[in-house]
Amino acid sequence: MAAFLAASAGTWLTRRAVHHLDHQDDEAGDSNLTIEPFDPSSQVSGGARFWWESNLKENSRGDENAAVLLDVADLANPRRGFLLRDKGYIEKQPVISNYCFAEDGLLTITTRYDTNVGVERCWFVSEGVRIRVSSIQFLDGISMTTYCTELRCPNGAELEAIGATARQRFPLASQPLAADS
Repeated sequence: MAAFLAASAGTWLTRRAVHHLDHQDDEAGDSNLTIEPFDPSSQVSGGARFWWESNLKENSRGDENAAVLLDVADLANPRRGFLLRDKGYIEKQPVISNYCFAEDGLLTITTRYDTNVGVERCWFVSEGVRIRVSSIQFLDGISMTTYCTELRCPNGAELEAIGATARQRFPLASQPLAADS
């Protein structure tokens, strides 16, 4: 799990489609997901802090859209374990989830809530592209599915490097325009 969280570190643009199978309207939208794994040298290792933010509203990061996740790995099988979260995705209460990694790196997280079960799968298509799919099942069947494509956002230093490369490749584009005569 530590390697997966380290590979997930940073901010991701999440493009999401939500399909309600219980007669509600479907949804689609974009948001930002920021993942900050805990420093391995800290007292708490094997976890991360997550924030879900609107990408349309300034300063939308807040504790109401955040969660802390702690990894409790299975010592006999490091591809399995438990995740302790201070706030569940479906029901906003502390939860314990089971996780397992398939041979190909696909992560499956199963969370049992009071009234439903959530199953989420996540994998990397490349270093900068993740896919997440999930379903929520109540006693009478599946009520919701989601599909997310997540694209890694460049950080400030990476944006500066991209700008510098562009200025080198296209020097005239970085020159101010001459005033009309």
